[in-house]
Amino acid sequence: MKIKDWPESDRPREKFYQYGSYALTDTELLAIIIGKGVKNKTALDLAKELIRKCGSLKNLSQKSVGEIENLKINGLGRTKIITMLAALEMGRRSLSKRTEKKIVFKHPKDVYEYYAPLIGGLKHELFKVAAVDGKNVLIKDTTISKGILDASIVHPREVFKFALNENASAMFLIHNHPSGILKASDDDLKITERLCSAGELMGVKIIDHVIITEENYYSFSQHNLL
Repeated sequence: MKIKDWPESDRPREKFYQYGSYALTDTELLAIIIGKGVKNKTALDLAKELIRKCGSLKNLSQKSVGEIENLKINGLGRTKIITMLAALEMGRRSLSKRTEKKIVFKHPKDVYEYYAPLIGGLKHELFKVAAVDGKNVLIKDTTISKGILDASIVHPREVFKFALNENASAMFLIHNHPSGILKASDDDLKITERLCSAGELMGVKIIDHVIITEENYYSFSQHNLL
């Protein structure tokens, strides 16, 4: 039976309209994003199969387009997959403080609260640098590397080219640990030392390097590693 033939009280869109988003399950919300089903499968059926194969909505949000395509779910083509992941990414970004007019990093916790919703739950490492002005107001950030973090990958030339282009007075280094381990690795230490040395020459101070997990953070400045 097609969703349009269900009682109105059971249809995801109608439930959303009448009761709001909190009245819907994860699969019902996902079904709304999917939109339409295929022969013998409603959008809700596709959503249930997807959640079952991924384990949870959170796990789904961490997958790439290719990984979801490899699940071989009939009715979920690339366009629908991209639409779903885009919607989930919007939700993740909405939890950050990006909507505020000015973002000021007065404390490592401020960095954590800003970036944790964006990168804390990722299953791959992401290394970012945030350019700030003389009052630690965020000017702009950029991703320097994605994947296994290695000291040879993060090159000072790329980092400080970005800083100079943004006329930054200083920078914060930020990356996540998918393992959840809040400890600086040897590569983390090498990268930080290398960039701090380059920063002294370039006149752009590295204020802190903050390692982020879903639950907490590790600040190099708080551990006297800068």
